[in-house]
Amino acid sequence: MKFEDDIQKIADIIATVFGIGYTAYAPGTMGSLFGILIYMFLKETSFSIYALTVSCLFVIGTIASEIVESAYNIKDPSFIIIDEVVGMLVTLMFVGYSFWAVWLGFLFFRIIDISKVPPLNFLERISGGLGIMLDDLVGGFMAGILLYIIFR
Repeated sequence: MKFEDDIQKIADIIATVFGIGYTAYAPGTMGSLFGILIYMFLKETSFSIYALTVSCLFVIGTIASEIVESAYNIKDPSFIIIDEVVGMLVTLMFVGYSFWAVWLGFLFFRIIDISKVPPLNFLERISGGLGIMLDDLVGGFMAGILLYIIFR
């Protein structure tokens, strides 16, 4: 039983991004802001390292989200915010750093994520950790495309 408890605790730390997801105010926005913080550390790395980091976070986030969703028996609980972190990182993946790129990327991603425009509303119906992560991944690509168009 101890091993399962440890796995649950680790999954909770990952899915809630060190407990930030438990904040009473706008946990998704807090997750997006944390994504910007990670971006600030990654922005000078090669595209390969950046993409590998995002891919690893997506896989780990999917597993952690699956465990936490199952433990709490709540579909896509708002305190799981690793998906917003990954979505924000994807949003900023294809543009160079500038204050305006980060600011607009944040704004675009939050609007797209909150409004659940198609196909996000369909992806959100996928159950488990994959459904939790996938809609924000695609939302990040959508916001990233807008940024790419503006800054290229």
